[in-house]
Amino acid sequence: MAMWQKLSLRARLNALLALVMVLGLVINISRLLLEAAPRVTAEDQSVVRLARGFVEILVSDLNEAADPEARLDQIVEGLKQLRHVSIARERDPTPGRAASTPAPPGVSGEIRQVPEWFVTLIHPEQTTVGVPIAVNGRSLGSLVITSHPTDEVAEIWDGIVTQIEVGSAIAAALLLITMTVVNRALEPIKSLGDAMHRIAVGRYDARVRPGGSPELAAICGTLNYLASVLETTAEDNRRLAVRVLSLIHISEPTRQAEI
Repeated sequence: MAMWQKLSLRARLNALLALVMVLGLVINISRLLLEAAPRVTAEDQSVVRLARGFVEILVSDLNEAADPEARLDQIVEGLKQLRHVSIARERDPTPGRAASTPAPPGVSGEIRQVPEWFVTLIHPEQTTVGVPIAVNGRSLGSLVITSHPTDEVAEIWDGIVTQIEVGSAIAAALLLITMTVVNRALEPIKSLGDAMHRIAVGRYDARVRPGGSPELAAICGTLNYLASVLETTAEDNRRLAVRVLSLIHISEPTRQAEI
């Protein structure tokens, strides 16, 4: 608090503006962090629901296919390009043979680094849904839809990083512009201080160029008027003193003559 009291008005205003900019950026980033987990969950459920509907539409014409097995494999191959979700075929186990396990889904797109604390904060849960496939009453296994919540987490993190970078740049630019405006608006205060100091030591010819806000311009005009009045009064006092001294000099020879 004592340090704050020692700061000039200009420094206080600049510090307050910087604090407001930083708080605004922190609040915006905090909002994005709080909304991240619900957003990932909603996106994950939406993607799985859309993928399931898409798969059901694609496999609906398998009954008319000449080779349903080959057609199904072709569909699965074409679905490997989907983002945020992977689809693999799981065949029915034959007697005496264990059920096949779908290959682990690959990471779609580029591998992006996300801080561990951010993943822990969101705690994304992977969703897996199986869509049974049957052609003319014969089961062809199922298509397993697996969500990739980490993809959405990476996109959210990229958005937060972009928000920090762009927000910081905008905040810095606004702060620089505001500081320039504040400095120009408060410039007459220094001139007022200098003029008051000159008047205090008897230099009544000091004048301040009116500028800044209307309030400061009015103060500058009042100070100029006060300096003018003091200058006129000082000049009148000087002339009066000269007049008194001249009268004293004139009266002294007269007194000596009378004596």
